[in-house]
Amino acid sequence: RLRATGPREAHVGAPWPLWLPASENVTLRAVEKNWSPLVHEGELYISYSLEPHIVLRCDWRGGRCTVAHNSSSALLRTYLHLGQEVRGGSPYARVADGYLGAMHVKDTMHWPPLYATIFYIVDAHPPFRLRSLSPKLCVSESSVELALSPTCALQYVVGLVVDEEHGRALISYGQLDCEMRLAELPLDPLLALTRTHTVEVSEHEDEADAVSAELSSSECV
Repeated sequence: RLRATGPREAHVGAPWPLWLPASENVTLRAVEKNWSPLVHEGELYISYSLEPHIVLRCDWRGGRCTVAHNSSSALLRTYLHLGQEVRGGSPYARVADGYLGAMHVKDTMHWPPLYATIFYIVDAHPPFRLRSLSPKLCVSESSVELALSPTCALQYVVGLVVDEEHGRALISYGQLDCEMRLAELPLDPLLALTRTHTVEVSEHEDEADAVSAELSSSECV
């Protein structure tokens, strides 16, 4: 954890373990990562999986997590059927119509696999259903564009902060598995791209609150 110690300083604190009791019937992977946190009305929630969208609620003290919400999107299921694995990437940041996040998409139809970034918005309230998402995008230090450049063959966003007052989004991302970079992007164009595809959720694609989910044990990157 990072703790602010000054206007431009941060201190790395002790790790804060999270855990799920066996009663949740969640099969954890051998290596766990790509969890995307958000804080809503003082509660800590974490997107464990994007499709289905498994949302955990975790205690601030003790780190105990339970499955709070489970929803699904036909569009993201199509990605999976086409060999495009959707995975969490960044924390969520509050915007006007929900929470903004960045997922990375692993194209398993190529070897070595290709990675691209998709920005998306979930509802501002539980169960945090997926509402819209961008095409695959390529991030540079000051702009974002369609993922056509070879430099986007292995790129993934890991950090996201929104500064609505100054109309910008600060993003940290990895590139080619060998370096980390920081981007300052204009917020309005980014949000416009994020609303390219609107997701309609039918009443049959949502499960009741506090649903337990049996997740696959496939390798996670």
